[in-house]
Amino acid sequence: MNLHKKLLTITSTLAFILPITVSNKIYAADSVVTKTLMHNSAVYNKSGEATGEAYAAYQNIEFYSKPVKIKGQQYYRISYENNYIKLSNIDGVKRKVTANSYVYASSVKRANKRLIRKGSTITTYGGSYKFKNGKRYYRIGGPKKQYVKVANLSKSADEVAVPAKEEVATATVTSKLASIYTGTGKNGQELKVVKKKLKVGSKFTVDRFSNTPFSNWFPSTQYGDAPMYRIKGTNNWLHYADVKVNKELELHSFDLEHSSRIKFIKDTDIYNADGTMQDHQGQKIAKQGGSLKVDKLVYLWVPSEQKAELFYHPVAQRMYATSKGSSDIIELHNGYVKASDVKFNMGLKLIPGNTPQEAKVAYDKLIISKKANQQSVITEDK
Repeated sequence: MNLHKKLLTITSTLAFILPITVSNKIYAADSVVTKTLMHNSAVYNKSGEATGEAYAAYQNIEFYSKPVKIKGQQYYRISYENNYIKLSNIDGVKRKVTANSYVYASSVKRANKRLIRKGSTITTYGGSYKFKNGKRYYRIGGPKKQYVKVANLSKSADEVAVPAKEEVATATVTSKLASIYTGTGKNGQELKVVKKKLKVGSKFTVDRFSNTPFSNWFPSTQYGDAPMYRIKGTNNWLHYADVKVNKELELHSFDLEHSSRIKFIKDTDIYNADGTMQDHQGQKIAKQGGSLKVDKLVYLWVPSEQKAELFYHPVAQRMYATSKGSSDIIELHNGYVKASDVKFNMGLKLIPGNTPQEAKVAYDKLIISKKANQQSVITEDK
């Protein structure tokens, strides 16, 4: 496929979309690598506390390659963010097989005819699952369902699986104007030149080909929004037009691999975090042609319906509105939209950060808190 055609596969979104604010601290000595999540994964902050966000299994995510220990557990830090995912959900851990074991797809169905012999070693991913038969199983592969009984594996898990070999290529400088670039500022989006006027014929080992967060900072008359080759072992990049590679690497999109997007397929109401509908004098979010970023998928208890429903939290806080009002822009006020009112479009598929039961408990606590505050105000007035 022609490279320029590839560059047209990623489309931009509305001008009102705001970026997620994340830490921009980059460790120069730590390279960025792409790893596949092998287990549904909660996202943790630097203190080891769950953020409420999560990724579904088999997503490709960029991480800093050096693991970080938080409260005795190993994590990988997500690139360009100060968030973390447990290492065991990614690299897995090696366990000894203590009894001949079949591979299962469910509690009553085998995944295949494979028999794993006692004494062999296998890699398991993440925590165990409890099946309907009451027994626990570890995931051992995918994306097809493959599980082995926990009871047939060693309890200790102190060996980390060896990460897969990285794909690399050699990039040769072909332009007298070639430079080395890196990203700074919010979300690593601002362009910074590390070294100018590289010598033609200089060679670099590169391990990723991607539309970086700072790609669109190049003047449109020069390069426009175009991909870069990452120099292995660094967070520095070479522009594709300045080099020639000895083999083609897969083209990645930083934006799509680090965000989720929805489409507004109809005029849509906005809800508060307490499940109540916002009052916009008849206006709603208008049906949109483009896709918009969301950063959460959660259950909220909807008191008017007396049930929990799934909601997306849009990153943008200003969107086009229906024409039933004085302005064509509507403010979301940190609002949510029902998942049933929109359509998932592209990027990472989010999984709910809570359960319907947890949403009901959170709502009940909020009501109790509101009543206590109202009682306090009445007491003070007396």
